[in-house]
Amino acid sequence: MILFPEPQSLELFEETYTFPMKAEYNDLTAFFHLVQAGVPGIKTVCAPLLEKEEYHLTVDGDGVTLESSCEEGLFRAVTSLWQLMRRDRGKLPHMRVSDKPALPRRGYMLDISRGKKPRVDTIKGMIDFLAALKYNEFQLYMEGDCFKYAAYPEENADFDCLTPDDIRELDRYCRERFIDLVPNQNSFGHMYTWLKKPAFHHLGLFESEDEVPSTLNPLLPESFEFVSNLYASLLPCFTSEYVNIGLDEAYGLGRYQIEDYCREKGKDVVFMEWLNKLSSHIRDTYGKKVMFWADMIYNYPQSYSMVPRDAIALEWGYELIQSQRMTAHCIAYRDADVRYYVCPSVNTHGALSGRMDVTTFNIRTCGELAAEYGAEGLLLTDWGDGGHPQYWLWSMNPIALAGQYAWNPGKQQDGESFKAEYIRGAERFVDDFAFNGVPLSRLLYRMANYYLLEPERVHVCTMCAKELILPLNETRYAHLFDLKDSGDDFYFDNVTAYVRRVMDDIEKLPVDPLLLREIRMTAQLIELGSELCKVKLHPSASKREAGELAKTIDRILPEFKALWNIRNYEKGIERFYGYLTSRRDELRALNESA
Repeated sequence: MILFPEPQSLELFEETYTFPMKAEYNDLTAFFHLVQAGVPGIKTVCAPLLEKEEYHLTVDGDGVTLESSCEEGLFRAVTSLWQLMRRDRGKLPHMRVSDKPALPRRGYMLDISRGKKPRVDTIKGMIDFLAALKYNEFQLYMEGDCFKYAAYPEENADFDCLTPDDIRELDRYCRERFIDLVPNQNSFGHMYTWLKKPAFHHLGLFESEDEVPSTLNPLLPESFEFVSNLYASLLPCFTSEYVNIGLDEAYGLGRYQIEDYCREKGKDVVFMEWLNKLSSHIRDTYGKKVMFWADMIYNYPQSYSMVPRDAIALEWGYELIQSQRMTAHCIAYRDADVRYYVCPSVNTHGALSGRMDVTTFNIRTCGELAAEYGAEGLLLTDWGDGGHPQYWLWSMNPIALAGQYAWNPGKQQDGESFKAEYIRGAERFVDDFAFNGVPLSRLLYRMANYYLLEPERVHVCTMCAKELILPLNETRYAHLFDLKDSGDDFYFDNVTAYVRRVMDDIEKLPVDPLLLREIRMTAQLIELGSELCKVKLHPSASKREAGELAKTIDRILPEFKALWNIRNYEKGIERFYGYLTSRRDELRALNESA
């Protein structure tokens, strides 16, 4: 692919035009402003009949011509030109490009609540990556201690995190790149971080006073006041007309203190009452429209008529089966005239390096369904479950691939090729943009499929990654697997050998030193999880190995902390760091029992 995302129409000719490169052209946004002001060899033409992001790009003997109807369309045209210029240092083939996005909204969401809280400069680098892929929406997911809420200053006074000024700075940075920074504050389920605090515990749904709830009680006036205070602290920092209010996985709905009320009115009606109450408050107070995760309603199609008219339902699903079920859901939203997005995942949460065969299927399915059944957007999610130990470099290829499908999903999957050209195009883009031309992405893809060697397939995670956060004496994970049924060491020996082999190939490449350290850490954590599985399979016969693994964790911890602090606030590291130290202490105890 000469351009990525691949445009809607591209004609190439044999002749070339050499455009003189300058250092100031290396930054996309700076180059855009230079083109606006006038650059010799580049002509900009106002074409009022083109859509907002539509553009035409022509290269011929006279130079470059860019046609668009507004600044946003010109920015997309300049982005394509900038990418072409970077490829061959200004040597451009004669061409005609006619291009516009398949989906109006193309977004990426990053979880900053359950471990990693990236610093402002780290987030700006992510935004630049998104802009180069023609994304126009970015969300920072918040559910707990990640933002300085003015309404509750005592709750985050003792640690660094994003401030209102930080958000305003990021909002301006996004707008300069024609990206909409959308606030994302969960407001029903996933409220564990708040509800474990004594001052807020009573707002939750729970069976006994000593348990920590995760779902707000929507019938309490104090719950609405609490959420309203979160909004009052957060929403004025954003210029977006949208806010994602979450509402997913509200597992307390229909239970505990509100069981009788839900039985009388229906769980879906109670959910819709809360959704409409929040939507009305946000619309009346801030002039914004809401987005919400749709998992709590898609089994209640009769409730679709109660969705606020200007709200957007977010249809999410990350596994193979969930991806397949989306077709029926998308048709139902379309037929009920409900605005909606499709939401695949980078699939790195719970896996350390992702699970690329699942990820490519998930993204491709969502992109094709969105285009076929009238979704307004695609939002790629990047979650931080389990302490967020994974590095962002593992998200880059899924982000690139989703950028392609959101801009131009192409023809329907034919059942044979798996659209390999899109996967390879994403890899080439990431190698060029993020890895300085080093062909690293294919090896990352291979390492990310290590879990295919594990004896069991696990929902949205891998065995090796999951065992790092489970106690040594716990072999069962939900209903999905029990290590006692996993055969013998053979499977995990294969995982270790496979990851080491891929890492050996990566070490031969001139990879950026910081990225290489992060890849090494990922490989070490996968190997640690693999070897831990063997100890858990037969602990009585693994006491010596347990001692060696404890020493391995001691070697890993300082580097893990050092890498974390380069890109992120330190607050948040304690969760996954604590899992590692707990496993180390358990392994030591097992070794000392010999």
